[in-house]
Amino acid sequence: MFNSENIQTAAFFALVLVFEVLERVRPAREVDRWKDLKIDVFSFALAIVMNRLSNYMIISFVNATAPAWMLGGWRALQGLPGAVRIVIAIFLVDFMIYWIHRAQHRFDPLWRTHAWHHSIEQLYWFSGFRTSFLHSFIYNIPQAAVPILVFNLSPLEAGIGYSIGLLIQFWEHTNINVNIGPLKYLLITPAYHRVHHSTAHSRTNFGTTFSLWDRTFGTYHDPELVPVTAPLGLGEPIDKKKMARMLVGV
Repeated sequence: MFNSENIQTAAFFALVLVFEVLERVRPAREVDRWKDLKIDVFSFALAIVMNRLSNYMIISFVNATAPAWMLGGWRALQGLPGAVRIVIAIFLVDFMIYWIHRAQHRFDPLWRTHAWHHSIEQLYWFSGFRTSFLHSFIYNIPQAAVPILVFNLSPLEAGIGYSIGLLIQFWEHTNINVNIGPLKYLLITPAYHRVHHSTAHSRTNFGTTFSLWDRTFGTYHDPELVPVTAPLGLGEPIDKKKMARMLVGV
């Protein structure tokens, strides 16, 4: 039986297989996975717990406090086909996350919620799950609330939207050498996001799905101008005490 949980689980394992193969066939740079494997496995397990907890908190709050007319979705959008509503929801959520992401790099309290993600020194499909609790909570506000309040997506439609988001998560952090041609003017690429994770250019390329936000609002940096071997990460050591705070996001 197809439901939200089954779709998400199937999508995850399918994406693991696809991106594992792609990284071995067309790697962008040399990566020593064993170096960070323990911390990446730990981060992944923690991310699952944090995402479920933050989603539960947000959805419970929305259901308890939002007016009935909001929970019913906007009438103009309710009549649209499910596929159209999913696409519009992805577009709107991505626009909101662009500004959240940009604010995280500008304001120190918000940067603390995001710093753990930027501790990544080797990008590959598994590394992108390194996020703090507060990072997950902040990002899940638009990701959980918008589909319910604005688009009134069914659990099945929300599961499909989540799976597309998971694809984007894998795609932007994957270590592959790929050219998507003219689509790069609309969508981000692994090289595009690698620039954002570079130590020297972390205040550029904030887009998560669409590159047009950075191109429109002046935060775009051409990936071709940054060597593929450019250093990634914070550029500073992280002790256990600091790591504990970074995991929370404070």
